[in-house]
Amino acid sequence: MDGKKIKLILFIFLVVFVSGKIVSIVSAQDLPLIARNLEAVDPETEVGDIVSQGREGLFRSNIPYDENIVGVVGETPIIVFGKPTTTTLPIVSSGETLTKVSNINGEIKKGDFITSSNKDGVGQKATQSGFVVGRAMEDFNQNEGLIFVFVQPQRITFSLEKPDFGRVIEEILSGLKMPETIPEILRYLFALLIGGGSFGIGFLSFIKALREGVTAIGRNPLAKSSIRAAMILNLIGILILTLAGLGLALFVILY
Repeated sequence: MDGKKIKLILFIFLVVFVSGKIVSIVSAQDLPLIARNLEAVDPETEVGDIVSQGREGLFRSNIPYDENIVGVVGETPIIVFGKPTTTTLPIVSSGETLTKVSNINGEIKKGDFITSSNKDGVGQKATQSGFVVGRAMEDFNQNEGLIFVFVQPQRITFSLEKPDFGRVIEEILSGLKMPETIPEILRYLFALLIGGGSFGIGFLSFIKALREGVTAIGRNPLAKSSIRAAMILNLIGILILTLAGLGLALFVILY
């Protein structure tokens, strides 16, 4: 095996290793903030408040383990369903956001479940099974303040909890029950299909082109220059098509 063939094999290994790292890093990131614009009936509701849904609209949660909790009032959600009006608020239903909490039920540690309390819009540490708004992302031991909470309204027991992926599926299904959000959900799903498909096909095609190029050079060393040129052109074409797919997905989301 000549030196150039060894270099090509090492290059393939490096590409696979780096791609795996990128995928693992992306997978480890927090899920994006998902919010819905909902009607608010409490004029004092503000960013960080835990809110519940009533017949007339949103109000600040004021019952421990309130089963009507829908989320937290967010400041800059990434994905927002529904059109904003002067009487709506962006309610984060999935993702990490600042949330009002207190230590009335004990010191909060990172990873503790947070539920509603008797204080309007203020959360507390959950110490029993019931409905919670999410999980604390940092420690807290003050009378009252703001901390980052990964919002996931759900009923929990301390022996079983739902996975993040399951919560995302629930959010999509709940959104499909609201007719006004169906077009937006379908648009995001279509964009995800285009972007994910383009990246996946491009990545697999990239690996296949490199593998075939190395095999071809091994079988016909005298033609390695032309084979290498063909490989480069092939990879450039794959990159252009992949970027085009990702660009189309971005266009679908933004427009």
